Amino acid sequence: MNARIYSQKGANRLIDNAISQAYERRERSVDFLLLFSVKETEKEKLLTMVKENPLVLSAQWKFGTVLFTAYVKT
Repeated sequence: MNARIYSQKGANRLIDNAISQAYERRERSVDFLLLFSVKETEKEKLLTMVKENPLVLSAQWKFGTVLFTAYVKT
């Protein structure tokens, strides 16, 4: 499953919704494409927030701060 995030405002809600939807569909992962700039300090904070979701096994950045993947429990 793929999700695009256009701004930091509301990103947390969108991420949680996409992860829940992937879990319901029994998909293994969600790729998030960030279409806004992310600072290094925000990068780890965002990934930590995703990992705190009980449906997520792990999450990691790909290609710097443009794309990250969350692996969903099945």
